[in-house]
Parts: sequence; structure tokens; C-alpha cells
Amino acid sequence: MSIVCWTEDMAVGVPEIDAQHKQLLALVRDVHEAVVGGHGHEKAEKALESLCNYTVEHFATEEKYMDVQTYADYDRHMLEHMNCSTKALDFLQAYDEVSDLDMKAFLDYVANWVCEHILGVDKGLGEHVLQRGGGPVASA
Repeated sequence: MSIVCWTEDMAVGVPEIDAQHKQLLALVRDVHEAVVGGHGHEKAEKALESLCNYTVEHFATEEKYMDVQTYADYDRHMLEHMNCSTKALDFLQAYDEVSDLDMKAFLDYVANWVCEHILGVDKGLGEHVLQRGGGPVASA
């Protein structure tokens, strides 16, 4: 299992989103450390819960920057957020109920998903936001 660390090529150009991506990767590393460090099921579960909660917060932040009228990848981006959230929450619930689930496989999924998502659709979101002037979409 590879651990994902922030690199400057992951920057999307929106400071709030970039800072949250760094925090998201730190939380993935926390879960990894709890699992491979043998800190027990309870610590791993708490780390996973923190990751899931922060992911929901982060997705909400990204979504406030999306303009449904002009952001061409809006539907794809929202679908990716929904699918990742569902998978993570399903895994968290299952991990709570069954202690011998393959956390390492889940971490591989998360690490790959985060990198692909940042370097793929989040880069496009960053470009869209910067073209619009850099701020969140105004509330109606």
C-alpha cells in the first residue's frame, strides 16, 4: 500500500481547496498509521471516522465553488463525490460491525481515488474557479 503525500502538482490554485486536500491526505496517512502500526481496531475506526467526516466537509467546500450553470464537469464531479462518500460510509459501517475487514485494500482505494480525483476533475474545477474570478459561487 502506498501512502500519498501532497505534491505541488496537486495544487488546483484555490487556496481553500488546496489546504483541504493537504488535510485530507494527512487524514489518510493517520488511518494508514493506525492500521499498519497495530494500534487496534478502535483507533483505526476513529481515524477512519475522522477521514469520512472531513471528506464530507471537503466535498461541501468544493461544491460551493461549483456553478451548475457554467461548470461543464458539474454532473461528473458531483457523481464522483457521491460515489466516494457512499463507498467510504459503507466501509465505515461495515468496519464498525466486522473487525477483520481489509482496511489496507480500502486505503489503497482511497489513496488512488484521491490522487486521480485531484489530478483529474479537481484540476478542472480549479481552472473553472480561477476563470470565474477565484471565489465561491454566490448564493441565490
